[in-house]
Amino acid sequence: RRRRVRRHRRVHRRRRVRRHRRVHRRRRVRRHRRVRRRSHCGRRCRYIRAHQARLRAMHVRRAWLARLRHSRNLRRQLHLRRARMRRLLAHRRRMAAFLRRRRAIIAAQRARARRHHRPCFPAHAQVLLQDGQRKRMDELAHGDAVLTVGSDMTTAFKEVYFFGHRESEARAPFQCIKAGGKELCLSADHFLVASNSGLWADAFPLRAAHVSVGQTVWQHGEKTEGVKVEEVAEKWLTGLYNPYTLDNNLIVVDGLVASTHSSWFLESVVPSSMDWLPPSVYEARLPPAP
Repeated sequence: RRRRVRRHRRVHRRRRVRRHRRVHRRRRVRRHRRVRRRSHCGRRCRYIRAHQARLRAMHVRRAWLARLRHSRNLRRQLHLRRARMRRLLAHRRRMAAFLRRRRAIIAAQRARARRHHRPCFPAHAQVLLQDGQRKRMDELAHGDAVLTVGSDMTTAFKEVYFFGHRESEARAPFQCIKAGGKELCLSADHFLVASNSGLWADAFPLRAAHVSVGQTVWQHGEKTEGVKVEEVAEKWLTGLYNPYTLDNNLIVVDGLVASTHSSWFLESVVPSSMDWLPPSVYEARLPPAP
């Protein structure tokens, strides 16, 4: 029994030692593994931190380069935009100066034309001759017999004995009156025959500037008849011609009946409601030569 007890104690002691050694070995392995894990984690974290620092530096550099490139692009775009704006402003200044000069020239021409304006017909206006041909105003000469209309609506061919003025190069504003499919252009102060009732008995001389749409003027085709004014417009045309005929003060120009007389010295004192008076006075003042 003692031997058994001793053997039992010896076995248990060995087991305890082995168990202790095993546990101690495990503890040491765990501790060693823990230390290795800590040291490896430290190296790994240092590597990761360094790598992250490099990445941050790289991102910062890339962002800086992107900003620099963007700023360069912006500066280039700004420079191009400023250059484009400078060119555009210079072009606008040149165009504005050109338009100012052009407007000044046109205003001077028109002022000169109005200052030296003489009531008459333009160069392209046509009259009917006795031989049936039509002749332009700039081709009309003294002694040509043109179609005229008398106070009783009778037609006759009368000779041109006098030109108030003949200017082929002058430009001036004209009142263009459309009626019955025909167009008569004459200066604003030139007279033509018009009526408000449409009757020849009520017709009276009226300046072209006072003619309005709906009034009646007279045209000559197969016969002399009244037509309504359809449109009145102002145009700048070339030529100033004012022919006078013998024994008559009405002339057919471009198919419409107009007066050979225009404003002279009475228009400044005679009201517009008495436009019929100056032509009769002028006819008496300018009788045809014998």
